[in-house]
Amino acid sequence: MLIDDNAVVSMSYRLENGNGDVLDSSQGQLPLVYMHNTSAILSSLERELTGRQKGDALDVVIYPEDGYGYAKEELIQVIPREQFNSIDLTLGVRIKASNKENEETQLLTVTAIDEDMVTVDANHPLAGQILHFQIVIVDVREPTEQELEQGYAVNTNATKLT
Repeated sequence: MLIDDNAVVSMSYRLENGNGDVLDSSQGQLPLVYMHNTSAILSSLERELTGRQKGDALDVVIYPEDGYGYAKEELIQVIPREQFNSIDLTLGVRIKASNKENEETQLLTVTAIDEDMVTVDANHPLAGQILHFQIVIVDVREPTEQELEQGYAVNTNATKLT
């Protein structure tokens, strides 16, 4: 079966940045399972996977404009430390923040901490990075009725862990 709309795809992967640093990997874990063309993964990665089949191996390089964009300076803020009084602050911690005026939430990454101020970044952690995926398609199957109704895939292998 070829990967196309709503196909459930299982893939093993390794993700490196443009410097060759490993950012993520499924090695030693279950494959990533997703439903194709449901915005579960980057659309640029989905385009590269369309038409592939079980057993295919591929390398995909995604540049920032097709990935998570470039970091925007206006999404970096310096906030008084007292606003974080109930949060254990460490560099790199991700904080879910909400805007009381419009009830929007966003994830912020703590990038600097000093005695009085905390610098947070609302850019995606992979913004501005070249992404190099090494992928092996483990399986491709039709979605179940439940998966079609809910709009996402279920990893049926997850229950096999002991």
